[in-house]
Amino acid sequence: MADIVDLMLATGARIGEILALRWSDVDLDGERPSLTISGTIKTEPGRGTYRKASPKSDASRRTIVLPPFAVAMLHRRLQSHLPTVDPVFPTRNGTWHQVTNIERRWRRIRKDTGLEWVTPHVFRKTVATLISEQVDSETASQQLGHSSSSITREFYIVKPVIAADVADVLQQLSGDAES
Repeated sequence: MADIVDLMLATGARIGEILALRWSDVDLDGERPSLTISGTIKTEPGRGTYRKASPKSDASRRTIVLPPFAVAMLHRRLQSHLPTVDPVFPTRNGTWHQVTNIERRWRRIRKDTGLEWVTPHVFRKTVATLISEQVDSETASQQLGHSSSSITREFYIVKPVIAADVADVLQQLSGDAES
């Protein structure tokens, strides 16, 4: 579970996108290690759990450059990877995890910790907010795979409780820039 959480924080990807990753989607040896989001996990009555060969939308198909902590974790997982198993996060049987089962596991882990509010969606919001604050909302939107940065701004980027400190700028209105 810790590796799944790390990769959600490293990418801002949806939980179904993370669970649908295949080793063929991961490039750890490139100049800039990356992974490509190219599918998601679906569970349907009569069909079971499977990897859908496309993510939520066209904008959701993207390649994400990985931070060093994610590269280290994926290298560690790759060392214990069975060559016959394609999922990066396989079940014990080498099949795809159900999103609902991982979400249930996460609820059990965080139970009675005071962190019940921390959901996989919170990880996406955290990534969006950090990127927006450090870079801009358009970049956050691209990282999350949204077709519009307005969706990212409205639903994913946490608004600051305190307005930006522009006291120095506003001091110019006093006519006394030194005060």
